Amino acid sequence: MSDLVRIVYVSRSTFTPMPAERGIEPNVARILSQSRLNNARRGLVGALYFGDGCFFQCLEGRAQDVDRLYAALQRDPRHTDLKVLDRQPIDRTSFAAWSMKYVPLDAPMQALLQRQGLVTFDPYRFDAATVAAVLDMLRTGGDAAPEPSVAPAPAPDAGAARAFRLAAVALAVALVALLVAVLT
Repeated sequence: MSDLVRIVYVSRSTFTPMPAERGIEPNVARILSQSRLNNARRGLVGALYFGDGCFFQCLEGRAQDVDRLYAALQRDPRHTDLKVLDRQPIDRTSFAAWSMKYVPLDAPMQALLQRQGLVTFDPYRFDAATVAAVLDMLRTGGDAAPEPSVAPAPAPDAGAARAFRLAAVALAVALVALLVAVLT
């Protein structure tokens, strides 16, 4: 039996987000960069959506690792009002290729919100069916075909871990360069 779990939680940002039309929110970009590095080291995967000042996040991994991270997130000053919407055991992770996937789902999310009679992204008002629909959108990036579900990857060896750290640094540098380009 697997000790893998999935939790879906929501929270409100404590920072004032910049307008969505200006691109990815800089605070969210920093959270993503940090999460990708830390989650890979912890063997966790997941996905994140941010809109209208609210986070919707899915975390998957070993129960003890997910619980440890969630406890740390409750002390993180970048967000407040954490609420777990779903927690369940899983056989396989849905986001195995992503230490933290981020999908800007503007058009698909707006369509989902309209179907639910919501004007803004307020995940505190989501029922179980809406949570499942958002998770599906995060898995597929808004596409019709879902990503294949795969078993968690084995722990990387030292050489692979070093290569991953270098790739993560390159990604962080690229994100900073993109933000500078967008802001200038």
